[in-house]
Amino acid sequence: MKNICFIFLTLFPIHALLGQRVETFMDSTGQMSVLQIKALYDQGGFVPLPDNRLLSNYTTAHHWLHLRLPPGSRQLRYLEIENPRLNRVDFYQFVGKSLIKQVFTGDSLPFASRQFSHYQWVFPVLADYQQPTDVFVMVAKHGEVLSTGIRLWSPDRFEQHGRNRYLLWGGLAGMTLLILLLNGMVWLATADSIYGWFMSIVVVSTFHLGAASGLFFQYVWPDTPIINDWYPQTISAWLIVLVKVHFMQRFIGQNAQNSRVFPYINIFKYSIVAALVLTISLLILRYVPVFYFRLLLLLTLFFSFMVVPLAMLSLRERIHQREPIILFYMGITVVQFVVLILFFVNMGYSRTGRALFNFTNEGLVLVNYLVDLVLLSLGVLYFGFRRYRQQNERLLTTLHQNEQAQSSRIIEALELERSRIAEDLYDDVGAMLSTAIGYVTSVLRKPDVREKQPLLMEVRHLLDRAVENLRTVSHNLMPKNFAALGLAQSLAETMAKVQAGTDIRFQYIVAGQERRLAPSTEVQIFRIAAELINEIVRNSQASEATLQLVFDTQGVRLISEHNGPMPPKYNNLHSKVAFLNGTLDIDNSPAGVTVVVEIPY
Repeated sequence: MKNICFIFLTLFPIHALLGQRVETFMDSTGQMSVLQIKALYDQGGFVPLPDNRLLSNYTTAHHWLHLRLPPGSRQLRYLEIENPRLNRVDFYQFVGKSLIKQVFTGDSLPFASRQFSHYQWVFPVLADYQQPTDVFVMVAKHGEVLSTGIRLWSPDRFEQHGRNRYLLWGGLAGMTLLILLLNGMVWLATADSIYGWFMSIVVVSTFHLGAASGLFFQYVWPDTPIINDWYPQTISAWLIVLVKVHFMQRFIGQNAQNSRVFPYINIFKYSIVAALVLTISLLILRYVPVFYFRLLLLLTLFFSFMVVPLAMLSLRERIHQREPIILFYMGITVVQFVVLILFFVNMGYSRTGRALFNFTNEGLVLVNYLVDLVLLSLGVLYFGFRRYRQQNERLLTTLHQNEQAQSSRIIEALELERSRIAEDLYDDVGAMLSTAIGYVTSVLRKPDVREKQPLLMEVRHLLDRAVENLRTVSHNLMPKNFAALGLAQSLAETMAKVQAGTDIRFQYIVAGQERRLAPSTEVQIFRIAAELINEIVRNSQASEATLQLVFDTQGVRLISEHNGPMPPKYNNLHSKVAFLNGTLDIDNSPAGVTVVVEIPY
């Protein structure tokens, strides 16, 4: 709750009514002394200050504030001027007609010029017991909107309020460091430059906010008030716009191929870079024209205003695609756009002296800072991790595809070698064995030879068995005319050969409308079926077995069933099925084994 109150008070300062009336006078010459001002007050030259808040358009005048403390108990009070970016703040305390205290300070002087160490302008005031105490404060902020409030605190309330404000500013600083550290670690881990650009936004915005709040002047550069000048703050504001626009392009993936406004946004970025180079060069050369300050002000307003419409146009091109990252950044941009519009509308009214609400420059900076620090940080981490995960998934998919391609090439080479060996067995070894059988048969036709050489009959039987085994081996390597016969017919021939050489009663069933698949796929399915059949013949101890080849709308199914009690021992069945992106289901029970292989088309 304290955090919410702090943020609300920072954006829309609420100024407690003082027990005394606050009056003001504007010295347009900027030359009047405090004695002249005192005399003018005595003559009634001051006017009441509405709501104890001074609001003036772009001016170079000196504005004087006055309040009177009546005589009474000598109780200490703290007078607070609420605007840390005042160029000059002169404090004078009169008791009667005597000037008893004066302080000259401002953000153009070292921080030590302040009598009281605080990021705001705080002056202890001790009222006199017998005479009224008059306090005069001169404030000046050249060339900018002057907006400041006045508070008079009791010591207890001031100490409590100050402690809370410093504590909350410290919490915001700690959260900033934590987010920077987290994004830095992710940047190092992923090597994604988007985290670096987001950290740049946070760093530049932190500098701008620290300067606008007065905290950096108190803790970072107390002896270098030149950094409080309008030029460093303008340069940092331009850098914020530049880094944000470039970050937006990187974050949503905008490029010349997917965006028509991409070249115009680049021109906008180049114009900011040109303005930065020109301004820094003039400052280094110490040649800044008189009109240049007004030009810088107009450029700052232009750059700050244009960043949101350009982001809107960039997002509008892709909003119809409903990409989550586009919708997220659109929400961020809408929030910043609404705040920016309110700020500019209020600025327009402030020129007439009738501001809609007390929305300070520091409030605008703080809103954008909180949006970037909290909301945008969450988006960067989430979408960055999501993009990193997608890249890893694409990499894994590519590696898997490469592995599959390599495995496919290996299998194709193996199949070619199997085909070559099968053809050699058919054409060479088979022919030689057939010739040998012919010779032996011719010799055995002579009766005397059969009687004298009975072992030749045994040789003939061995040769016949060798030929039969040769045919079986050749068929297992690659069925003859496999490409012409197809998967179903080749399995039918294999089942017939297996049935002829075993006592197991095999049944082969083909279901569905047969369709031809890729040659490599059909060969692999044939290898899977061959391994299932060989396992039944060798190890199952079954008496009956069934092999079903089912063609359905989704893919091919191989269903192997037998009534053997022995569990199966497959060699490469799982790898063969996985190579075809298929599934394997094995149901093993005392009543038999059922294997279902599903291969998608």
